[in-house]
Amino acid sequence: MTKRIAAAGFFVLAAIVAVAPIRSYDYFWHLTTGRWIVDHHAIPRFDPLTLASAHVPWINGEWLYEIVLYALHGLGGDAGISIMSAMLAAAIFAIGILVTSQDAGVALFIAGVAFAGASDRLGVRPAAVAALLIVIAIALLGSRLRLVPLTIAYACLTIVWINVHPSALLTPVLAFICILQIRSARRQDTNTRQRAAGGPAGEPPALRTSALHALIVTGASAIALLINPYGWKAVLAPLRLTSEIHSEAFVNAEWLPSTFAFFPLLYVTIGAVVLLYLGTREKRANAWRFVIFALLAALAIRYVRNQGLYFAALPLLVPPIGNFSRRVSNGIAACALIPLAWTFQHDIHRPRVDDERFPTRAVAALKSYNLPGNIYNVDQFGGLIEWAFYPERRALTDGRNELFRDFIAADAVARRDSRAWHAMIARYGLVLAVDEYQREKIEVLDVASGERQALPASLVRYRRRDWALIAFDDAAMVFARRDAFPQSRLDSIEYRFLVPDDPGIAYKNAEFRDLARKEIARAKAQFGDIRVVRELEAGAN
Repeated sequence: MTKRIAAAGFFVLAAIVAVAPIRSYDYFWHLTTGRWIVDHHAIPRFDPLTLASAHVPWINGEWLYEIVLYALHGLGGDAGISIMSAMLAAAIFAIGILVTSQDAGVALFIAGVAFAGASDRLGVRPAAVAALLIVIAIALLGSRLRLVPLTIAYACLTIVWINVHPSALLTPVLAFICILQIRSARRQDTNTRQRAAGGPAGEPPALRTSALHALIVTGASAIALLINPYGWKAVLAPLRLTSEIHSEAFVNAEWLPSTFAFFPLLYVTIGAVVLLYLGTREKRANAWRFVIFALLAALAIRYVRNQGLYFAALPLLVPPIGNFSRRVSNGIAACALIPLAWTFQHDIHRPRVDDERFPTRAVAALKSYNLPGNIYNVDQFGGLIEWAFYPERRALTDGRNELFRDFIAADAVARRDSRAWHAMIARYGLVLAVDEYQREKIEVLDVASGERQALPASLVRYRRRDWALIAFDDAAMVFARRDAFPQSRLDSIEYRFLVPDDPGIAYKNAEFRDLARKEIARAKAQFGDIRVVRELEAGAN
């Protein structure tokens, strides 16, 4: 089996496996930002999309990705983006198969394992493009291009990378490691062969020449990092964000450490590669692989968000194991089907937005109501609200944590303190809310009886005498403040007898139960046969 056939076959299978609903909470604010840039023919210097962001310069190092994403969305919509994302993920590992020095069967198996490890990290996000770029970067640095074309090509790649994702800060480091190690080993090998053949021995020492080449490519890459709309500020921005993460100003799951309990494949692959390196005879020739491998493994362990880079580069960093007979090689290649099959059966394969994560139905209903006013939202729904309503109105917050440090702290207080909650409503003029489900009930004190009782969170936070439930789906509930809209307008859209975050609520009054059943039927007609509607049906029977 040739590597071209192996890469082509893997691309087709992996692309099929990778088709999945769009789940990245950043997807919609990236789309909205891309639309803003195209509409205004400029890059926003301050956040134009939300109400609660701090008035500080926004260093958007992903603007190029956002423009391309918006353009592609115009061609294929959400379904097209989902399919193109799957093709991108497949291409990352197909390229790795093509350029690796492994036996074709071994390359297929390693790519299959790496693909399985990266499958939940390479969604519709700039990090997926960065994963492709790191593969191209390592392939370029390991190629036999002469110094000048290599320097130009690598600088161009760095320019693209720094305007797509901040992980471009790795480019000078990768260049120095690869050029110094690879070219030094090649020159020493050439000099050794020339001496053995009785040729001239007057060439400069391999290490000195390689160090000079490494400094040239590394320097060009470092300068190329500055070619972005923000200059040196784009280089410092990710370092400042990392510092804020360490200060625990906010918690983001992507910035948590990768534990063995949740990511066993990461640790299994790290152990396997270390053993392979210890067992290889060509330690000097593979030193560059191991150094980059150790760097990316450390980053992946430190932060979950870095696993995509690690697994994307993995097929290029495993020390060459050797060539096998065609029969053995094909057998190893067949084993690649195991991780692909495992990945396939752990997901649903529909090219769309995941309506279990995004309140697409509820937000569509809210938009159809044409109710004016500012909207409260949790950060993960901010991008969808921006995409649906901007520029007519802005979301309150979204997933760009670095712009909402003060608001995140204030919102955390407001979620447990009613006075802070009402102060937030007044400050931002909030008359609508798109809020997530909170399955844990809240214990409250009945002032009249002195008894404590546990109530659904929505009945505590959105008291029905103050707020009307006007829409819901599997991801969120939508509420409207009663004092902000005519009651006659709310009467036609309100769900007065339903509590979606407690579908098993007991209706002690038969009349209320019948009215709830009628509202459930209306919700089913409006939102479809979704999970929460089925749960409400079961609870009302």
